[in-house]
Formats: sequence, structure tokens, C-alpha cells
Amino acid sequence: MNGTDTLDPLEELIAEIAQIQKAIIQELQDRRARLSRELASVDAELAEWTGEPAIEVKAAPAAPAATTHRSVTLRQLIAELEAAPDKTLNIRKAHLDAKSIKALAKANPDRLKLGGKGAWPTVTLLERAAAGSQQETFAFKDPATDAQSAGESR
Repeated sequence: MNGTDTLDPLEELIAEIAQIQKAIIQELQDRRARLSRELASVDAELAEWTGEPAIEVKAAPAAPAATTHRSVTLRQLIAELEAAPDKTLNIRKAHLDAKSIKALAKANPDRLKLGGKGAWPTVTLLERAAAGSQQETFAFKDPATDAQSAGESR
């Protein structure tokens, strides 16, 4: 079992947590907007019954546009980065969810590097990860075998 097998469930959980957080935040924002509209309606009705002007309240915030940001797994991100120029993607231009990408980069510092400036973050695939997830094989020479082969060549 190599290290990448244990990261796959972890990265999926991280992405799932990010999705749940986004859903909760969206639900709370929708609820807040609905309650603000209801409160404005109650104020208008009170003003109608009492004859006093309604209390001026800030307008309810407009419903946020549907986000097109997507959460990806580590494997999907690596595949996209390998196809990208310089193995780097602009997170916003690629319509990726910044929180999940940051969580993946934090969990995999040997594979991913965050960069960019301000509101335009980037993610880069590090060379070590681009070479493949398989551990490289090294050939070590045995000093005893080297001495024998040196004696045979003389």
C-alpha cells in the first residue's frame, strides 16, 4: 500500500466537507434573504394599520448568482494540471472551488503549490508529482561485486 492510496479517501472527504460548507452557507443566505423580505412586508403592514411611516430598512441583499465553481479530487486536479501549460492553473479562470483546492494543496504539499497574487490564486503541479506517483527505483552497486568485476577486467 503506497501513500497515494491513503490520500484518496482523505481528499474525497475534504472535497465533501467543502461542498457541505458551501451548501450550509447558501442555505443560510437564502433564509436570511427570505426573512428580510418577510420583515419588510410586516413593516409595511404595520405602517398601513398605524398610519405611521414604515421603518426604513436596508434593502434585502440580492440573491447571489449561482456559482459555477467545482470541487475536484486530487486525481482530477493532477490530470488537469498535467494538461495545463507550465502545469499551472488559475483557480478562478478554471472555475475551481478555491477552498477545496487550498485544502488539497495543504494536504499534499509535496504535489501541489499555491501561488498567484490577491484575488487570482494559482495552483501548480510540482515536478515530483508530475513524474508519477510510483516511487523511483534506484540501483545501488555492491562494493564486493565491483571489486570482482574490476579484477576480471585487468
